Amino acid sequence: EAADRIYSAIKSGEKISVFADYDCDGIPGAVVMNDFFQLIKYTNFEIYIPDRHKEGYGLNRTALQDIADRGGSLVITVDLGITAVDDVEFAKSLGLFVIVTDHHLPQDVLPDTLVVNPKQPGDTYPDNMLCGAGVAFKVVQGFVKKYGEEFGVKESALKWMLDMVGLATLADMVPLRHENRALAYYGLKVLRQT
Repeated sequence: EAADRIYSAIKSGEKISVFADYDCDGIPGAVVMNDFFQLIKYTNFEIYIPDRHKEGYGLNRTALQDIADRGGSLVITVDLGITAVDDVEFAKSLGLFVIVTDHHLPQDVLPDTLVVNPKQPGDTYPDNMLCGAGVAFKVVQGFVKKYGEEFGVKESALKWMLDMVGLATLADMVPLRHENRALAYYGLKVLRQT
């Protein structure tokens, strides 16, 4: 669903804002999204990383208002948003559509929007311990698997993003088992070459 919504935004030329956390999981995740949009040659996007001291953690209404005022219509979070129920409602009131990509534990009430989080109730993804950048990478991977041919992009091109995913996997201290172990291992191999 996230891939479909991103595809729809691209086809209609919407301004996409990637709203990422300011830590060593969110920033590499933002780099993954940045590299993805560059790979498919989509230029109508921006990366927004809140100021840790002035804005604090997570979505905030001032930033969302600013994104809407600048013509944004799709916001993709990276490593945040799973608890931002009220902020997502505010974003919707501004005409923004929010895709939440996060790996933190959800609360009893999820944001009323499209959520990509392997820890959400009912999610069947086999490894729910990915870091935030890992979840963002999975969204990119899903998009390229479904729509990559149209943009002249093969799935194999995504391996060059693994340096950031591996760095975030190690820095965020998620368990180095299962998929995380593979992402860290191949991420370090790519990092040696980039």
